[in-house]
Amino acid sequence: MSREFEGLLGSTRVQAELREFEEWFKKYGEHILEFEESKLVIRTAWLARVMLDEGYALFPGQEEGVRTFVASFIADRLRGLGVDPRQVTRGDLHGTRQDVVEVVTRIYPNVQQTDRPSVTSILQQELTKPPKVERAVLPALRVERSRARPLVALLLTLLLSSLLIILLSR
Repeated sequence: MSREFEGLLGSTRVQAELREFEEWFKKYGEHILEFEESKLVIRTAWLARVMLDEGYALFPGQEEGVRTFVASFIADRLRGLGVDPRQVTRGDLHGTRQDVVEVVTRIYPNVQQTDRPSVTSILQQELTKPPKVERAVLPALRVERSRARPLVALLLTLLLSSLLIILLSR
């Protein structure tokens, strides 16, 4: 790391962002590394952007040196927090400035852009899907039972049993 650009670390904005980044990582780091490493890439990109902006202002005309310093400084800081930058493979860098993307890919050499489908591709998929047919569920109709029904059944049973007795007794 070049000592020439260490004046960048004296910036209050850079110090505040570094402090906030480290507090955030100490609070959510294990979860982030396990499930949402793209959020680590996003936060790193923001930190890199702030450091680049301050570095460009402090060291005009030395943009490449500032980018190299910022990338190596953040990578060292991440290693100090227990992150192996080579293990990070997913990140969302859509809409990020090119110089920030360059620094982030130096920090995380294996990072790949996560796929974010466009609105037109989502609509295209929805239009090509077969229509979803839902069955209408009708509420069960309650049929009123007549009180005469059991009586009729009893009478028929008695009648049939009487007939059977008569026929068997002959």
